[in-house]
Amino acid sequence: LKMGKFEVCRLENDVFTSNTYVLLERGSQGVWLVDIGDFGKVKKLLTPSNDVKGCFITHSHFDHIYGLNELVKKFPNCVIYVSKHGKEGLFSAKLNFSFYHDTPFVFKGGNVKILDDGCSVKLREDLLLDAVSTPGHDKGCLCYRVGNYFFTGDSYIPGVETVTKLRGGNKEDNERSLMKLKALFSPDTLVCPGHGSIMYVKDIFDMEKIEKIIE
Repeated sequence: LKMGKFEVCRLENDVFTSNTYVLLERGSQGVWLVDIGDFGKVKKLLTPSNDVKGCFITHSHFDHIYGLNELVKKFPNCVIYVSKHGKEGLFSAKLNFSFYHDTPFVFKGGNVKILDDGCSVKLREDLLLDAVSTPGHDKGCLCYRVGNYFFTGDSYIPGVETVTKLRGGNKEDNERSLMKLKALFSPDTLVCPGHGSIMYVKDIFDMEKIEKIIE
């Protein structure tokens, strides 16, 4: 999918079929990522001249971060953007839940920048990425808005109830976050969730209406 000069590519990772999003700018070497699982799949999209400038982490559960060490090994100047609570999860196998699976993960890099609600990052002179704090699935969840794209991580997956029972989750926070997100959506917003397909908001609402009628 294209956003002006940017092309947004969705890659499905092997662990829990989480998504990695790659933002490629035509005519530029710069590349940005949202979450990072299978780095090998990202590399296949890149040319030798591409430079991954930054990776925006929606939350630090391991299925959304396990490619970070490979990423920063290949691109040591890449900035990892994450919330304050999310940063703690990068460096703790228990907090990111990888401890309870086959391969515990701890981030070995150090080029981390904390983003709070309302922070913006300039991807180029005429394009900003805005961070939106959405606790609920996890205390440190961030969503990212770029143009008409909204990268929602696991805070909002169309047609799927947000998981709030894991450590760091909170049902009441999630309800507030969903209301906050939906107030920022427009019919032409493209929701890019942490799992599943990219969907227009207008199509999501049509789908939800149909499901309510069936119920």
